[in-house]
Formats: sequence, structure tokens, C-alpha cells
Amino acid sequence: MSINLLRDIRSFRVVVIHPQDAEAEELLRQLHRIGCQARSEWPPPKDRPSGVDLIFLDMTQLLSGQGRLAWSSADDGPPIVAVLDYESPTVLKALVDYGVRGFVSKPIRAFGLLTTMFMAHRAAEGERGMRKRLQKVEQRLDGIKKVSKAKAILIEQRRITEEEAYRFIRDRAMARRTTIEAVAAAIIDASEMLMAENPTR
Repeated sequence: MSINLLRDIRSFRVVVIHPQDAEAEELLRQLHRIGCQARSEWPPPKDRPSGVDLIFLDMTQLLSGQGRLAWSSADDGPPIVAVLDYESPTVLKALVDYGVRGFVSKPIRAFGLLTTMFMAHRAAEGERGMRKRLQKVEQRLDGIKKVSKAKAILIEQRRITEEEAYRFIRDRAMARRTTIEAVAAAIIDASEMLMAENPTR
């Protein structure tokens, strides 16, 4: 996977959000040398750039008030690599606030640029994968809660055991060719609807 990513980086679409100066020209030159499709923008665009794989952002100019940014690195957006010429607590806070995944320092040099791009993109991909796994776990836990609640409803309404309640839900799911969680949700919805119609019950 890492080798494929390294190969893919050479054809990345990159936007450099940086004033038009010698540093921006050098960064664009190095990106073109790698094989990337790179362009520059300044002032910062109102909306987060779309159709790109990576963003280089001149953090120094933003912090000095010469530019404004109304967006940051979204969960599904391209990773941001900061372009810095000094370090400070304010800079570090900005890196976190903007969701930066890596940085390059001025003056721009060829050494380390490809590595920074590789690690930034890999970190962003890793975080996206982790969020997807976490979402699946949360969905699974939600399903378990629904099944437990549906079993409790059946136990009370039908005077059956927990095992019988689960078997009822499972058999209904198989008959309808759906999931156990979907049947559990339907049982809960029906029970809540009945309670709403008969609040004193």
C-alpha cells in the first residue's frame, strides 16, 4: 500500500496557497519536478479547494493577518501541509486549529518534500480509516442496544424468556430477509406507537 501511495503522489493535484514570491515559485518548481499537477492561489480562496489531493498553506501570512481562511482540513478533505518560516506557541495552535498534517520550512528545499507529502497523506488516510472503523463499532453497539430493548419489550408483552424473545426476533429477520437490528427497531417503533396511542396503559 505504501509503495502504491508513493507512486500516486507523483501524480497528485496540489494547490499552493501562498503569495506569489520566490518561495512559492520554488515550491511549485519542486512539485512539478516530482510530477504533481500544481497551481498557486492567493489570497486564500473563500471555500476549501476541491478536486485536489493536497494543500500547501502559508501559515505565516495567515497569522500575520495578510490572509484569511474560513475553512480547515475537513474529515473527507485533502490534507494540509503548512509552509512555515518560524515556530511559536501561536503557530503550533494554528497547526492544530487548521488540522495540519505536516509542514515544510522556508527556504523551500527539495529534500524532505516528498517525505512530508507522503506522511501527510498517509496520516489523513489513517485517520479516515479509523473514523470508519469507529463508526462501525458505534453502529454495532447501537444495534445491540436495540436488540436488548426489543427483547425486553417482547418479554413483557408475550411473557416469554429472553432466549425465546431473541429467537422470535431472529426468525422474523430470516423470514423477512432483513437484519436482526431492523426487526428490533420495528418492534421498538411499534411499541412506542402503541404507548403514544394509549398513554395510560
